[in-house]
Amino acid sequence: MRLTSWSIAILFTLMPASYAQSTPQLVPLQTTSGTGFTGAPYSGKETTVKVLADGTTLTTFVEYLWRDTEGRTRRDLIRHDDSGEQYRDVIITDPVGGVYLKWVEGNPSASRIVGVWPVTPAQRVTAPPASAPRPSANQGSTVSRPGFRQEILAPQTINGVYSEGTRTVHSFRLEGESSNRVIEVTNEMWISSDLRIIVRRVHEDPRSGTETTNVTDVVRGDPDSSLFQAPEGYDVVDHRAQNHQ
Repeated sequence: MRLTSWSIAILFTLMPASYAQSTPQLVPLQTTSGTGFTGAPYSGKETTVKVLADGTTLTTFVEYLWRDTEGRTRRDLIRHDDSGEQYRDVIITDPVGGVYLKWVEGNPSASRIVGVWPVTPAQRVTAPPASAPRPSANQGSTVSRPGFRQEILAPQTINGVYSEGTRTVHSFRLEGESSNRVIEVTNEMWISSDLRIIVRRVHEDPRSGTETTNVTDVVRGDPDSSLFQAPEGYDVVDHRAQNHQ
């Protein structure tokens, strides 16, 4: 089995910034939703769990994802207020209409306002034509250089989705410690080439623990179009004119 050039590219273009840092931040990792990729509609649930080196579960983030045939995406980030009540931060990115929407649902103390901004060029990504030839890389192949190793992994089905993956390992010396020890920070990323989403990613750092993100409950097909529209009863604040002043 071979990993397509698109698969290899997305491993880097969609990789969260925290993966490039020696110490990951405790924030939700970048969404897998794949705004702008057309012809591959789906919905799913993304869960990120942070487990410390001693086994303590520190943080858990849940996000619901939708993408339609035209490449519009909706992300519902689950939040909790001080009393523990659940609410949602909703983000819609519409590269077709050229707008980005955001509002809060389920939080009585939040303003009932929908903010509208122009999408950025990076949010206008489109998928390569299905008929386009793609160079490929062999599974099991490894690229190594001092302090870095990357391996193409054997494909597997993850959460019901056929996925192709890579593992990268960065090693470096902790010169600030008396032991001057060498540690390895490992990242795995598994993607679905047909859905064009990240199905699983794992970040392991012996200093801070393991952060794992999984997409589950994947349903293929167009979501209800109403999910990509501003809710009724909310005021709309359009920031697009401000951005062009």
